[in-house]
Amino acid sequence: MLALNRRRNRRKEGAGISVLLFVLLFVVEQAFAVQMAVIPVEDLSQGDNGLNPSMTSRLREVLIRKGYTVVEEKRIIDFMAKNRIRRVGSLDSNNILRLRQELGIDYLLLGSVNQLRDKEPAALGISLQIIRANDAKMIWAGSVQLCRADVRKFLGLAEPQNLSEVEDIVVVRAMEIMPHNLPASSEAPKENFSEEIHLSPEVVKPGETMRCRIRFGETNAKQAEVAVSVVVSGKVIEAVYLPQEKYFEAVWPATGKDGRYPVSVSINRGQQGRKNVFAGSFLVDGQPPEITLALRGQELDGEVVLRRQVTISSVLKEPEPLVSWNIGILDGSEQVVKSESGRGNLPGRFSWWGQRQDGMLAEDGLYSVRVEVSDRAGNNAVATEKFRIVRKRPELALVTEKKGGEIQVDLNYDGKVPLAFWRVDLRNGAGAILLEKNGEKLPVRFSVPFSNENEKISCRIYGQDVLGNKIRQVIDNIVSLKPRGEKTAEQAEEKSAEENAWSVDF
Repeated sequence: MLALNRRRNRRKEGAGISVLLFVLLFVVEQAFAVQMAVIPVEDLSQGDNGLNPSMTSRLREVLIRKGYTVVEEKRIIDFMAKNRIRRVGSLDSNNILRLRQELGIDYLLLGSVNQLRDKEPAALGISLQIIRANDAKMIWAGSVQLCRADVRKFLGLAEPQNLSEVEDIVVVRAMEIMPHNLPASSEAPKENFSEEIHLSPEVVKPGETMRCRIRFGETNAKQAEVAVSVVVSGKVIEAVYLPQEKYFEAVWPATGKDGRYPVSVSINRGQQGRKNVFAGSFLVDGQPPEITLALRGQELDGEVVLRRQVTISSVLKEPEPLVSWNIGILDGSEQVVKSESGRGNLPGRFSWWGQRQDGMLAEDGLYSVRVEVSDRAGNNAVATEKFRIVRKRPELALVTEKKGGEIQVDLNYDGKVPLAFWRVDLRNGAGAILLEKNGEKLPVRFSVPFSNENEKISCRIYGQDVLGNKIRQVIDNIVSLKPRGEKTAEQAEEKSAEENAWSVDF
């Protein structure tokens, strides 16, 4: 009995030791877990300083599954707000080192969405960088692009069906090329916090000048005491010390194909040591934006027609931030009758009601809309589309002829815009309706009886073309009309006055 109790106690002690070891291992693992900060992902497809919360969340989730301790998103946002960081996608070395001090991170992940197309075929391209926080050094950079058309499979089996599934594949591929088992970084010496680095511009055309300026916190940083160079795509550019400005500056032409290029700064203090600092990145963009226009309005013979308004939609084939835009309405002689411009991204839709810059209505005729845009690198693009203004009301011609106690009436129309409908009614002197006719096609002939020349028969004509332009005409007495359209002097005078006037139906 005593031996049995001893065995039970040993089992309890063994179980307790196992639990204790598990807890200790868990605590040790958490203590040495690598701290990673995921900066909100920049989305160039949404314009200047756009964000992509979906991609940010996906990257966070995958890093957590890989065993990293990922800093809460709210703490990152609070840090950016506190330090007035308005741009995402890149951080200067000072903010990286400050992030290390305040949040205790080992690494941070920077990312940008360079291509995003939700329409078929869905496409996505991202660029990622891992920065070591204790010295602001970039230790890895990579990019992944995927179009749904590139992963077509037999019978469509296991194909990504939408942009969300394309995002999943892109994130998985990015994790595959990302370095594994990053070690926890040690604390950096205090002197590492003394550089101020400024890289400009952020976006350039191929061949344009890039500048990187490095200023030290020490009161006197002399060229003999420190050597500074900038590294871009493996190429080393020596920085020159400018005594008056008291900073080092490296200048080089932005070469290579379009894309984002990371920049690091190498600082050699001789016996005090050497270190590399991540300076940021710049984007080379040599392609003008591709812009397409779509006009919506009434259509006639395959041509967009403005009667009340025309809606202008503009779309960038590959969304990117814009610096400025201008939209102009030009008449047939290429003269601008209306224009508007703005800064930033192009509004998705405009409406023009046919008014000139002076507020008057534009005349009927052929016009064109021209949209001009400039991106951050200064690349310009222009797109134009033609349309026509037609507001002229339809003109119906009425001709009478007296035959054997009847008045024969011919109603004609020779306008270019088809009629939607017409209606005619004839009334006697007392206002009673003698005849009513209506239809869509002309010419038409009809007749009404009359007894003598002194009889009065009035005529009311209504009509509307397919664009909505209307006509309403009243003839007091068709009996007194000259045969076959011949007019009395009084009728000719009325017609002349009508031709000299104008009106538009709203």
